[in-house]
Amino acid sequence: MVSTKIQIRFSDCDMLQHVNNATYFQYFETARINFFTQCLPDWDWKKEGIILARNVIDYKIPLFLEDHCEVEVSCLTVGNSSFTLAYHVYAIHKGEKVLKSYGESVLVCFDFTQQKTIAVPEKVKTVLEKNRLTV
Repeated sequence: MVSTKIQIRFSDCDMLQHVNNATYFQYFETARINFFTQCLPDWDWKKEGIILARNVIDYKIPLFLEDHCEVEVSCLTVGNSSFTLAYHVYAIHKGEKVLKSYGESVLVCFDFTQQKTIAVPEKVKTVLEKNRLTV
């Protein structure tokens, strides 16, 4: 599991003063990039990349501008050419994490040179297995 702190911006909030529903997907993207940057710093993204195939979210309770936000990314499943990441979005209050939303993304491994899906590279599988979500 890799954790990413998110700075909530004024522009992230709607007229009800909570984080707009679409903004959570930007938080997922920020956390996902941090996950791969930390875990696979030498991955050649231009040759063997990933394509986002599916993004879903369950909203639990609103995030607000003053919240200290953290997104935890872990792996749910690894298939032949795709894998699923899980996102837990928390607000930190007095040292305690409060779950605000939960999401999942399906990512497909893709060879941009040949323009086709490929098997999940072994080095990626290893990282994903090390970051498997445990219940």
